[in-house]
Amino acid sequence: MNVLKVSQPIGEFYIGAIDAKSLLEITTVDVRAFGQGKAGSIDGIQRELSKSRLKDLGEYVNLEYATFPTSVILAIDERCVTLTQVKGCEGLYRLEVHAYDGGEGDDPIPLAASAFVVDGQHRLAGLEHRDPDKEPFEVNVSIFVGADIADQAEIFSRVNLAQTKVNKSLTYDLLDYAKEKSPYKVAHDVVVALNSDKDGPFYKKIKRLGVRTPGVDGETLAQATVVNGLLRYLPPNQEKERSKSIFGLSRKPEPREDWRSRIFLNYYRDDDFASIFLIVSNYFQAVANKWPNAWSDPKEGQILSRTTGYNALIRFLKDAYVFIVDDEPRVVAVQEFDEIFDKVSIGEDELNKNVYVPGNTGQGLLYAALKSEGLPVER
Repeated sequence: MNVLKVSQPIGEFYIGAIDAKSLLEITTVDVRAFGQGKAGSIDGIQRELSKSRLKDLGEYVNLEYATFPTSVILAIDERCVTLTQVKGCEGLYRLEVHAYDGGEGDDPIPLAASAFVVDGQHRLAGLEHRDPDKEPFEVNVSIFVGADIADQAEIFSRVNLAQTKVNKSLTYDLLDYAKEKSPYKVAHDVVVALNSDKDGPFYKKIKRLGVRTPGVDGETLAQATVVNGLLRYLPPNQEKERSKSIFGLSRKPEPREDWRSRIFLNYYRDDDFASIFLIVSNYFQAVANKWPNAWSDPKEGQILSRTTGYNALIRFLKDAYVFIVDDEPRVVAVQEFDEIFDKVSIGEDELNKNVYVPGNTGQGLLYAALKSEGLPVER
């Protein structure tokens, strides 16, 4: 393959592109673990493959819009590389990878072990599951020739430790630009509408980018928190649904779909996003009617309109909705939700972090109280 030489403080490396199938034939991974039978010996630099992540990537690489735009980083033994400068093109080289037959005191290196994956093992493992009948999938690579284990470890640690995790609220907000329908896109659009509705319970309560909007007080919920709450009631496979949308198949249900377990399924299939908005708005308006001060109070220590309260309430939404609705999904009015919350005896003075501690414990405790008091055992 043709490659460009790059010079940086750590040394020189080469960037190029190679078909995934060819790349898989030359690469190997050295997982960091205790030496076999030697508890005091630890070797390797890579993490173990995540089975759940591998499953997701194996599905993703077969989608029509699959992309891995960041480089897979390789370290190749200099004995397995032949570099030839391309005449008339400064900085451009022809790089060929081959096996090493061995020499005096040197073990041979087979082609399959000539390139060590410094970063990108999950992407490559996922590409092993790409349908062979699909068009080639090229992977851009950064190749360090002759890098020793210390340099490989430095590169790996810098790539993985120096990166700042992207704010999920920002990620969701970028869905404004998405063209295809997907559960994330629908949840995002509903949340934006809720936050913009001057007469609704969420008006100016949601931090659109995960941080407070300049000049706006009272924003107590991160956008990602609200989006994630709605996603539990939309189709579960985000990538599959997005791919179906590209081919105009988003209305086609999946086997064994049940709106009672994911109450917004039918609305999603029918492109009826207004009904999702109305159900969520009406439900939380009933919450605000029941506990007006606690819902509107942005002070630290109050939990109802923060993550603890929201997560418990959005979980209880399904129980309340399924209890009220009979055979077919419909928009439930505020007054119908009011009747359920009227049965709950929790006082506004109890809705604080001393009673419902932040995290799963407090969320679970509040949810259990809402369910036991708000809904009778039998209808």
